[in-house]
Amino acid sequence: MKVSREDLKDLARGAAFLGTGGGGNPYVGRLMVERALDETGREIELLDLSEVPDDALVIPTAMMGAPTCIVEKLPNGSELVSSFQRLEGHLGKKGFATMPIEAGGMNSMMPLVVGLRLGIPVVDGDGMGRAFPELFHETFHIYG
Repeated sequence: MKVSREDLKDLARGAAFLGTGGGGNPYVGRLMVERALDETGREIELLDLSEVPDDALVIPTAMMGAPTCIVEKLPNGSELVSSFQRLEGHLGKKGFATMPIEAGGMNSMMPLVVGLRLGIPVVDGDGMGRAFPELFHETFHIYG
């Protein structure tokens, strides 16, 4: 499934709603996605979980820390891409896709940025179902 530029506003608003107020304002994240769309000329590819091979490496994408601190130094997405690629190097395997680690403001938008910049799909799902201040609350930590 492709996510259009027109879908982004609704996607960001829905993510903020599902995040139950956590994860910060999705506006900056949406702007980052729009910039990545412009710079890469790619489309956002969203995958259903059933489309992901069982042996595929899916690397969740997230930003950490208080979202209000973003005004001190705006991210541009290169931080996320660099982290993703460093983990690939550490694991010795290329990531098949990325996905949100949580549903919430900024972190729902960040995988779209990584997907566009690296030309990989984004899995339609997340590890928490909402936004939490601690990553160990996500299901990947519980189930391994």
